[in-house]
Amino acid sequence: MRVSMIAAIMRKELLDLFRDRRSLISMLVVPLLVFPLLISGMTRLMPRLQQRAEEDLQSMGIAARVSNPAARDAIEKLGLKIVEADDFKAAVQKKTVAAAVEEMEGTPPRFLIYVDESAPVSGTGGERIREALTAFRDAKVRESLRRSGIDGGVLTPFAITRTNVAGERKMAGAVWGSMLGYLLLLLMFTGGMYPIMDMTAGEKERKTMEALLVAPAERREIVLGKTLTAIVSILLTSALTLMSLVISFKSGPGGRSQQAQEIQRTMGTIPLDGTVVALLALTLLPMAVLAASVMFAIALKARSFKEASTYLTPLMFLVIFPALLGGLPGFKITPALCLIPIFNVSQIIRGILLGEVSMVNFGVTLAANLVYAAIAFVLATRTYENESVLFRT
Repeated sequence: MRVSMIAAIMRKELLDLFRDRRSLISMLVVPLLVFPLLISGMTRLMPRLQQRAEEDLQSMGIAARVSNPAARDAIEKLGLKIVEADDFKAAVQKKTVAAAVEEMEGTPPRFLIYVDESAPVSGTGGERIREALTAFRDAKVRESLRRSGIDGGVLTPFAITRTNVAGERKMAGAVWGSMLGYLLLLLMFTGGMYPIMDMTAGEKERKTMEALLVAPAERREIVLGKTLTAIVSILLTSALTLMSLVISFKSGPGGRSQQAQEIQRTMGTIPLDGTVVALLALTLLPMAVLAASVMFAIALKARSFKEASTYLTPLMFLVIFPALLGGLPGFKITPALCLIPIFNVSQIIRGILLGEVSMVNFGVTLAANLVYAAIAFVLATRTYENESVLFRT
């Protein structure tokens, strides 16, 4: 094969690629605009929803039927409006009150809290009531112990402290590792789908395939040039998406709570260094060749762009499940599991980001995907050499 001819075909395909509006939308607009807007919208919306729930709770109030003066005083100290109601369950269901509490007779007495878990304001109100009654119960127990001459420390004979030995980098690797492999693998197929459909079925529709076939280029050179163009599209989409995700999480406003700020800090710290980037590139490159070759062979059988989309769409569902399954932390990857395509890449990416990847598993995954990519490229080349497929109109 001639490098100059492959480069000429690749330049031609890249020029067509950047002239196509649909390809530009899938490669540039979605990674650079859609994902940041979604993440920014979510991070800004969550604090507002929490604030809205608090405001609705103040305006709706709660219903209470409590005979114990001390317990009622504890509920009143919440500062919430207490509304009268005959049927507490119906009042919560009809959203005339956010939540309700009723003291039931018995020994010991029982407090029944009514909430509608499908409504955030009701869940917030019920939690506030539960916390107030729990604090009242604890205070009453301590007072009884004090009157009996027993030290209140008997309730807490020892302290329990949970210590996370994983550092900030490892925690970030665990969070990103469970989702990044799935996202990158999915984007490899979605990012290359429109360019590949344009280079195959699109050429049939435009009647430009014949002109390319009479050019002084071998079929293998044409397939390789088109495949390299698709790989550029796939890797560009993945890189832009990864960059936009990191920037979005780092610059997002986050929530006011400590937990929300900790989540944002973890998501904004993606463990990328030279070694991690090199291992990720070695892992993803054979997968990019495999994805491009498989989609090329499938889309080439279509008569039109629309038909190619129909053929390639089910392929996305075949990718989603193993990619999502591979990111789950419960699996312990073995050399045998490294032979499963897509799943193996998702697991290896998780191990790389955690800093716990086995070189044996990495080597088996790399070798297996190289073999799969070679087989897929040969299949794509033979499909392109089939005249009945090329001129199927």
